[in-house]
Amino acid sequence: MNASPLVGQWFARHALPALAAACALALPGAVHAGPSKPLVLCYEDVVQRPWTTPSGGGLNFELLRRVEKQLGEQFTYVAKPWRRCMHELRTGAVDAVIGAADAPDRRSFAIYPTTSGGALDPARAIGSDYAHVFLRIAGSATWDGKHLVAPNNEVAVQSGYLVAAVLRERGYHVRELVKSADDGLRMLAAGLFDVAILQGLEASSLARTDPRFSELVKQAPQPYAVFMLYLPFNRAVYARDPRRIEAVWRAIASVRQSHEYRQLLHDAGVPD
Repeated sequence: MNASPLVGQWFARHALPALAAACALALPGAVHAGPSKPLVLCYEDVVQRPWTTPSGGGLNFELLRRVEKQLGEQFTYVAKPWRRCMHELRTGAVDAVIGAADAPDRRSFAIYPTTSGGALDPARAIGSDYAHVFLRIAGSATWDGKHLVAPNNEVAVQSGYLVAAVLRERGYHVRELVKSADDGLRMLAAGLFDVAILQGLEASSLARTDPRFSELVKQAPQPYAVFMLYLPFNRAVYARDPRRIEAVWRAIASVRQSHEYRQLLHDAGVPD
């Protein structure tokens, strides 16, 4: 028996769209439907060349804008002090933070990309960065790549950075009085500390070329640590739409491996 015209019309209007939507959800490679609400990404409001600048320049933005284009996504970027970024990730005031290392305390409120076995997935990190040791030339601090010696065990670091927790675990008196690389080097040059551990190529460039520092401060040959940096999302944001967030992380990995982006890294002097 043939279906009546009314049944056919009902099927076309209601059943077919529902069936199509179900098929799209079932496909693992299906593109996420255009999100109505942009994801809000927080980044540090100081110069961290070549990764970020307060005005929205740098390699991290080159990467993420390519991710937006690849996925048809939309991100809103907000610059704030690093501690504020992490606090607002915790409270859900922002959806994600650009360039955060993994730490156990952050896992309570943030989700990082992981492998199927549950380990962190460095292939889906934004990149990596070094924490370098900077010494006052007239001071008595030393770093041989294994042992850090500092007067009174005092070490200056950038506020809110993971290296502070690492140093505290090793018994150092950490002074988180530094907001930027420039701040840290000025404190060394002024004799307030004999050693600072500063993250980012900006600190290396300033110590080498800035006349305020080049005769007073030196960078130790060996870095103190290297950190993989990610785009962690607030747990509630991830729970609302895990497929959307996973797609962002996959696109980050794809863009990082592209010839175009790797050339940008090379041009910026980022080591392989």
